[in-house]
Amino acid sequence: MNPLYKKILWWEQVWEFWIELAQTLEKKDTIFQLADFDYTLFSRDEQLEWVPDLQKNRGDLGPLYLFQRYGMTQFLKDYYSDISLPTEILSRLDSSRDIIMTAGGSKDFQLAKVRSCSELDKFRVVVTKDGFEKVPELIRHVLFELRYIPSEIIVYEDRPQYFIEYREFIEKILWTKLTIMSVEMDGNDGYKKIEEV
Repeated sequence: MNPLYKKILWWEQVWEFWIELAQTLEKKDTIFQLADFDYTLFSRDEQLEWVPDLQKNRGDLGPLYLFQRYGMTQFLKDYYSDISLPTEILSRLDSSRDIIMTAGGSKDFQLAKVRSCSELDKFRVVVTKDGFEKVPELIRHVLFELRYIPSEIIVYEDRPQYFIEYREFIEKILWTKLTIMSVEMDGNDGYKKIEEV
């Protein structure tokens, strides 16, 4: 077994099953897209500027700090609900098919952040433990939720390293093209770059 596959799935039969299942699914001439949330659709730069202690309380500490300082409801209202998101990526996404996949920290907090942005109400949101977990979660989503193989999958990510590292793995299982778009936001005003890697 390829050592890369061993790292992502240490039970070889699982990814062999995925390959077999993918071959039974209908192939459609459509594009399926996945967008990260933090620093891909929504920049937290202003929050970190306005609330300097957030920088020291990232990851799992963030929700606890915010709850004690603001109350979670107030924080989400103040920093998420009235923010207009840049449209360059958002306008490319189809809420009936495409998903937002976000990672890290508290699952409930990640979900609440996305749901507080009214422009994202209609999107399915998948929350993973970390960036690495997004790779198998993407495959699972296509096989068990989408239930067909798109001709191309486009991923928008500010930190796309795991998708780059496992591109061959994803393409081998799903028999499709994976396009990875590296994203750098310019606050919530727009983007410095959205480029294929």
